[in-house]
Amino acid sequence: MSANRYVNLTVKNYLSVRNDIQTGDLLLCSGSYPVSKIIQNVSKSQFSHVALLFRWMDRIMMLESVESYGVRIVPLSHYFQDYRNSGHPYKGKLYLARHSLTKNLDESKRNAMLRRGADLTGKLYDIEEILKILASVVIGDLESIPNDKYICSEFIQECFQKAGISFSDDGRGFIYPEHIASDPAVQPLYKLIP
Repeated sequence: MSANRYVNLTVKNYLSVRNDIQTGDLLLCSGSYPVSKIIQNVSKSQFSHVALLFRWMDRIMMLESVESYGVRIVPLSHYFQDYRNSGHPYKGKLYLARHSLTKNLDESKRNAMLRRGADLTGKLYDIEEILKILASVVIGDLESIPNDKYICSEFIQECFQKAGISFSDDGRGFIYPEHIASDPAVQPLYKLIP
């Protein structure tokens, strides 16, 4: 779906575009980790993860839901310097994207989006949702049932909805990073490198 839009993007060093990153921008990841490969295969996409970026004081921070922690807030620089406290950058490709409606969000909507993300910090990652997605590929008739656990793309959907922005899902309630990456209002900006 989105693959062609992310090919031949300008490659930029993270530090060279750091000042251009806006609250509401998206980090789209194409990882080479085992869980990443499973998500990519199931969703038939290059993308395995999505996170919400925001500016806080002089920092670029991320709100994300990851399988080992759940919903968390971390500096974006961790992906380029010390991913998972490994001393190494993230293994995979990273893309900066921007939803066209976040450019002109009023402060109350932007705050509502970030407040929702902060309120969900500490919520568990939804392993059951991943298992349902895997099973739905095989049997095809499962539907997502909302709960208070989140895979990364569900978490992003939840935050953006507070600002009046929604992404389409697969028709059964499952939303993958691919659905966000391929949304026509989401514009790829750069492929990021350390």
